[in-house]
Amino acid sequence: MSFASLNSPQIEDVVQRFSSAPNVTLIVGAGASMEASLPSWSVLIERLLGRVSTTNPLLTDEDARAEWVRRTLAREDLLAAGAIVEVLAQDGLATLLPQELYGAGGAGTFEPGPTAYQVAYLRRCFGSRATLLTTNYDDLIERALLTSGFSKRDVRSYVRRRKVPASAVPVTHLHGLAGREGSPKSLVLTEEQYHRMQRGTSWQEECVTDQLESTSCLFVGTSLTDPNLIRYLYGYKQAQSRAHAAIFVRQSDAEGASEQVRAAREDAAAKRWDRCGVGAVFVDHFADAAQLVYEIGYRREAGTAYVPIAKRAERALSRIARVALLKESPQAAFAERQIALSKWLRETLRATLQSAVGVDPPADEPLALALWLLSADGRRITGWAHSDRAHQDPTTIESIPLHAESTWAAVRAVCQGVRVEHERESEISRWRFIRAIPLVLSEPSRLPIGCLTIASTRPRSDTILATMSPESQAILHRGLVDAVLPAFARVASTG
Repeated sequence: MSFASLNSPQIEDVVQRFSSAPNVTLIVGAGASMEASLPSWSVLIERLLGRVSTTNPLLTDEDARAEWVRRTLAREDLLAAGAIVEVLAQDGLATLLPQELYGAGGAGTFEPGPTAYQVAYLRRCFGSRATLLTTNYDDLIERALLTSGFSKRDVRSYVRRRKVPASAVPVTHLHGLAGREGSPKSLVLTEEQYHRMQRGTSWQEECVTDQLESTSCLFVGTSLTDPNLIRYLYGYKQAQSRAHAAIFVRQSDAEGASEQVRAAREDAAAKRWDRCGVGAVFVDHFADAAQLVYEIGYRREAGTAYVPIAKRAERALSRIARVALLKESPQAAFAERQIALSKWLRETLRATLQSAVGVDPPADEPLALALWLLSADGRRITGWAHSDRAHQDPTTIESIPLHAESTWAAVRAVCQGVRVEHERESEISRWRFIRAIPLVLSEPSRLPIGCLTIASTRPRSDTILATMSPESQAILHRGLVDAVLPAFARVASTG
């Protein structure tokens, strides 16, 4: 959700090219599902192996089962491990996979993340000139389309290539579907199923190849490790007039790497995919990928009035700091505004909690609400206002750099673009449990500005923030965001 990595000539070129393309295809990978807390492919396979190990009569204790799973993953690739799951499962994959994918709550307990919503937005901007393909089993893109205003009658899921009605908004699942409605269909998980797709010409190959040869394809939320996608990329007929692109996220690969090593890896990846007519686009964080998809749709919608994200953000955040926080005002005025902001946050937290749980917040559990805002260049974040205290001098407030591996919940929420929880024990802070909620302005355009954090002195197992029902938590989070964002939206959009 930091926009700093979107401020480059390469990003501007991608936004310009795709926004003006006659037809685009989005090929969406597991990253869009992981945003919604669903497992990656490797984690799903590990869960499935753990599941079948419990019914294996040769594995009689928990330690043996754990070792078997570990050794299987070390020895076999994921497709082979999927085949092992299939041959050992007492129930079929159509039963096991959804159970381990979604857990006890089922598919209905998961909601789309930022990327799925921006895919839906881009589909609205392009209309039928945008084709949506996904390698994911879930129906989060369909859910995002419905939430974004598309009709349930028109949003349709497909697990094969077929002619669709002109009014339909199709989502094609290349590896099958296990959504919240109906039984799983055409699941592809094992080595046999993958290799079967390579005998002759499968419908998936025809579908993807046709899109590669006739549209501009954008790969989102994928590391391009899927063997079939790679085969399609090396097999289609390239054209000089059409360039594809894949968004790669540094956050998933850069932890612990030096700048020199990171640059070398990116250079190698760019050269590798360039042979397939695919431009490698690197962004810092998972949230940046969603924002880039939005920028393509927004530029198509705004036309010549389009202003790049870096300029929009710099203008809005500078004005918020100047007008709402009084950052550039005399110290006395800044301190007075801090007292007012602290009181406002305190009252907002109490009223919203009361609305969420139906009773007064517990008197014996100290809670705090804090407002964090990004710097104008999107590289740092600062806790500007707190319900439990008030700053007196803006020059004494320290900002925190945005790094994906940061232990700060506020930083991680901004980088990932989703709600984040953190539990800690610290000798210098009494706050044990912290939940961070991203703040994104929606008008006049989508704009990440920071996050809210709610903190408790109690651990997760004992705080009202975690023990209240999921429905109450949703009311709390929505209420806090709705109380804060309009005020900043008005400031950001004026002057």
